[in-house]
Amino acid sequence: MHRLPYEIEHASLEVQKHYLRMIADGQTPRFAEMAALQQPPGTKGMDRTFMEGRMDGSWLDKLPKKQAMRMLREAKADGISTAGKYYMSGLADARGHRDPEAWVDSVDDIRRVARNRNLQVQGVVNIESTPVPPKRVPINPKIVRKLSSQLMAQDKKLSRQEASRIVRERHTPHWAKKSE
Repeated sequence: MHRLPYEIEHASLEVQKHYLRMIADGQTPRFAEMAALQQPPGTKGMDRTFMEGRMDGSWLDKLPKKQAMRMLREAKADGISTAGKYYMSGLADARGHRDPEAWVDSVDDIRRVARNRNLQVQGVVNIESTPVPPKRVPINPKIVRKLSSQLMAQDKKLSRQEASRIVRERHTPHWAKKSE
């Protein structure tokens, strides 16, 4: 069985059943999704829908005037063309509104930035990110020495090497033990 589309997967059980019945009856997945969600085509993931009310800059009217003017002034000072673009903070890096990639004018811009930055996006478009495994960092040698000394003070028979092995075993996360 194929994976359900995101919207169907997160909809009610009745919507999921309706979708699966339509697929079983021979309908295309796109048509079955539209009918099951009762959502007409062309309303999601389209540039026209996304930029409605944003192209003319009226979205800035919802911000405090000083904040909106400062954002535009600083972005333009950094060489960012804001004309006909919308600032999406969820796409921005640490530079915030000074990040040129966070100023988008199409759904394709959102897709491109999200894929390049491995971001998960849900809304006007749905993009899955690739999980990044945690960075494997060995336990700090200073911590090993300090805890080993404490163990050796408690048990005079322990050697430095044995105490270090016990400390590493107790205080190293299970996922990091393989790399040490």
